[in-house]
Amino acid sequence: MKTKKMILTGLFIGIGVVLPQTLHLFGGSTLGTILLPMHLPVFIGAMLLGPVSGLIIAISSVLVGVMLGMPSILIASYMVFELSVYALVSGFLFHKKHLNVFVSYGIAKILGMGTAILVIQMMIHLFGVTFPPLFGSVYMFVVGVPGIILQIVIIPSTAILLKKEFPEYA
Repeated sequence: MKTKKMILTGLFIGIGVVLPQTLHLFGGSTLGTILLPMHLPVFIGAMLLGPVSGLIIAISSVLVGVMLGMPSILIASYMVFELSVYALVSGFLFHKKHLNVFVSYGIAKILGMGTAILVIQMMIHLFGVTFPPLFGSVYMFVVGVPGIILQIVIIPSTAILLKKEFPEYA
């Protein structure tokens, strides 16, 4: 990995840690669940830098966040899979295959949310983990709608703008 790409990957990891912490500081613990701030740097980083950097951003953001106290280990245990799918799929489709940004985002979002639901259900059935009722299905979709709308607005425009700004990664 070249130096500039490593620096940008580190920058997106930093954003993936600081943005949720800042939102929780000013808006309380539920604001992260509503606005899904950790998703933004994962999607944008993967679309700009590719699936491998995106995967590093996803996993590192979650692990560093856990070390700083959020997300909790329970939430992180499915989020790491969800964000990894977002990174791999959006990075592959947009960065490698040069598909439309909305198509890349949409496919990655559906597959990532499906992965989160699958992992949550596995945790419930295999390990007896207790989540609030409906968690991982209806709850995730309904509560996260503002964050998904925010993503639809921010991710495509930012990814396209950064691709123009950093053509060496196109």
